[in-house]
Parts: sequence; C-alpha cells; structure tokens
Amino acid sequence: MPENSPAARALLSTGVPKGVFQPQKRMESGRFPLVADRIDLTEYDAPPGCEAWVVFGWIPQTHLALDLRTGRVHGFSENGGPVQDLHTDLSSLAHLTFALHRLLKEFPWSDDEADEEDDFERLAEALADIRASVEERDPLPFSGDSVWPAVLDDIAAGMWS
Repeated sequence: MPENSPAARALLSTGVPKGVFQPQKRMESGRFPLVADRIDLTEYDAPPGCEAWVVFGWIPQTHLALDLRTGRVHGFSENGGPVQDLHTDLSSLAHLTFALHRLLKEFPWSDDEADEEDDFERLAEALADIRASVEERDPLPFSGDSVWPAVLDDIAAGMWS
C-alpha cells in the first residue's frame, strides 16, 4: 500500500481496534500483501483488477482488502463465492469497529443470572443503534451479501462477550 495515500495514512496512523477486526501481518518487505499474494481467486466470483487490492485485515471468516483506486473495502469470505462490497471507505470500517469495540469492552452485564434475558435484550438494542448509526454514514456494511449482519448476530448471541 503506498504509504502516502490517504487510506494508508488513516490505517497506519489511526488504525482500527483489534477485537472483531484483526490486522493482516505485513510481509517481510514491510508492505501488506496484495490479493494476488494472499488469496486463491479460483474460489471467488471476483471483479477484474482485484488482484492489486491490498489485504489489510480480517473480520470473522472474511479477509478485508482495500481497493486503492476507489477507497472501497471488500471482503473475501473464507468459503469463496462472490467478493463482498463491505464499506465505501476505511472511515466506515473504523466507525463500525470502534463502536463494536467500545460496546464489547463497556457493556454492563448484570451479575444476576435472573437478569440474563434483559442483558441480551439491551445488547440487541445497542447493536441495533450501532447498525443504524453505521447505515446513516454508509449503506454497504449491512446490504447485499455482507458478513456484518452475521457478525452482529453472533455478538447478540453472546459469542463475543
């Protein structure tokens, strides 16, 4: 990734919180791998030119790749299939992952087992608020075949608590 591009500066200076998002390890050269370096495209319905996208991270079951031409974030499911359009830009990904990170770190779980159902209802409401906030900025994360609805469902079920 050219380190002087706006996307690279945002990713390298601000970053994205770990948790749901896991950063891609850089290659020995110091750069992030390209799709052509990391992903076997024979398993995907992939658009032309995606080989040059930069693989910079991972969310559950999905490699994240940045198209430096458009700034869009795309997803390559570990199961193959169509390449997902996940975010219009890195700021959208950062907004969603920061909101999820904050929720997972700060959610006030009750110590009383009798309140467990209420806890999960409050968690579902908080996730719905996050989703609405993200959709105001960017419709892509929760449209089409995006992995994000399944990630939020997993969080709502307590898999990330």
